[in-house]
Amino acid sequence: MRLTNRLLLLILWLSAALPVAAAPVLRQLSILVTLHDNGDADVQEVRQMSIDSEGTEGYIVMSNLAGSDIKNFSVSDETGRNYLNEGSWDTSRSRLQKAGRCGIVTKSDGYELCWGLGNSGDRIYHVNYTITKVVRSYTESDGFNWMFIARNMKPAAQKAELVIRTDKEEGLPEDTVKAWAFGFNGDVSLEDNEVHVITTEPMTAEMAMIVMVEIPKGILHPSLREKESFKDVRDEAFENSDYKEPTWYQKFWNDFKADPEAIFGVLFFALLGIVSIWFKVRKRMERKKLLESVTWYREIPVNGDLVRARGLYDAFFSGGGISNEDMISAMILRLIRTGTLRIENRYVEPGSFKKMFGGEGKYQDCIVITDFNQQNRLINTVPMRKLYDMLRAASGDDLVLQPSELKNWMKHHETEVISFMNSISQSVSMKKAKQSIDDVRQVFGLKMFLNDFTLANERHLSELSLWNDYLVYAALFGIGDQVQADMKKVNPEYLKMGEITRNLTNKTLVPMLSSTTYNTAHSMKSAYDSRHSGGGGRSSFGGGGGSHGGGSGGGVR
Repeated sequence: MRLTNRLLLLILWLSAALPVAAAPVLRQLSILVTLHDNGDADVQEVRQMSIDSEGTEGYIVMSNLAGSDIKNFSVSDETGRNYLNEGSWDTSRSRLQKAGRCGIVTKSDGYELCWGLGNSGDRIYHVNYTITKVVRSYTESDGFNWMFIARNMKPAAQKAELVIRTDKEEGLPEDTVKAWAFGFNGDVSLEDNEVHVITTEPMTAEMAMIVMVEIPKGILHPSLREKESFKDVRDEAFENSDYKEPTWYQKFWNDFKADPEAIFGVLFFALLGIVSIWFKVRKRMERKKLLESVTWYREIPVNGDLVRARGLYDAFFSGGGISNEDMISAMILRLIRTGTLRIENRYVEPGSFKKMFGGEGKYQDCIVITDFNQQNRLINTVPMRKLYDMLRAASGDDLVLQPSELKNWMKHHETEVISFMNSISQSVSMKKAKQSIDDVRQVFGLKMFLNDFTLANERHLSELSLWNDYLVYAALFGIGDQVQADMKKVNPEYLKMGEITRNLTNKTLVPMLSSTTYNTAHSMKSAYDSRHSGGGGRSSFGGGGGSHGGGSGGGVR
């Protein structure tokens, strides 16, 4: 038994002493696609890799070509050596036999573009080929939906970037060409009259890089004509993606811009203008009639629901109601009012750059996130919970929120931000508002009271908590500064009393937090709308159906 144990320990020791073979690594994959007038595309791939003893060849899967073909295949490496193209490729040979050579395996569903790995170490492979008929002519525009990096490629790229351009001097005009990307986490943009695609995190086996581009007629002249419309291609690609079609009026406006002389468009927008003016006049008349019956209201309206209060208020405006910025400000003040957010003096470490040069931390006022009280009806609503969850997640483990932390977190959590923005914009029709006319009078009555605060002569500090609520609604109505000034006139001591009151009236942190939340969310919402129209932005992990090229596999074997 002892001898057996000793042998086992010796085997384990020897095993630990042996070098462990590292799998090949694809550090970066850079792809340049140059489109020709006839729709063909020259593809140049640069694969920066670490090669070990595993495998004998690199290969690219190219299937589902649907009328396209591969030609002009060539490979070179970091030494400048041009590999010998053997034509038909034999995969069964050794690494030594494949070194410095390349070729193509023809399969029933496409091709495999292969080359010998050669020596181990840090290697750079330059892989060039032409794909015919990438860009196709559709009924209303030209374009393609192409998988440039296949799924299940091993090793997957730690970083990948793709640039699509044309060999024409004018390139791909940014104002008319549209682009979308699927299958990975990253970004797509149109800049310098080119399409740029880049990953923002390492790719995994289940990822692919699919890019769809729509090109107006006349820029290229593809030789392959399809019977379907590009809209059909786009609709199929959008399935199971987080891209969404624009609303009907956005579609109509896009069509109108493409053909501004269209008589129907002119007539339609003229009619739309007349209808819009009528609605404005009608709402103004209804608002005037409502205000004749409204009196001061001193309590919290509609059970404290800020979003419903906004909906009822906006129902009597065709524009100029409560803005998203004021809505967010009121919600943040509500979280402070209920103690869910607090302003505390905390020691803050210096930033890494400042610390490098000997900078020291300091004590300063900070936003601190506390627990969410689900029993408090003033905050226990879906929109308030969404806002709280964003602030808490952005604050990190220390639950101390810096505006820079919030901005950075929001930029990487588009889904949560857009969901929050949608939750605070719940419109109420005039008809529905009239059915809750008492609630409407409460909302308008409170605004009237706040506007006339100095006339009301409300000096009773016993109503301190109610005054704090007034600050929340003053922010909602966009009259926060005016009401604070009026409160100071009515009772100068008020603004000095109570921690919550001092937090509510903080002139530095509270506006900074409100503006950061609003400005970041607003810019992301604008980018989100542009992204869905093909103007660039974040890629969609799902979707991309109906693409050509690519397939499954590739890498090293």
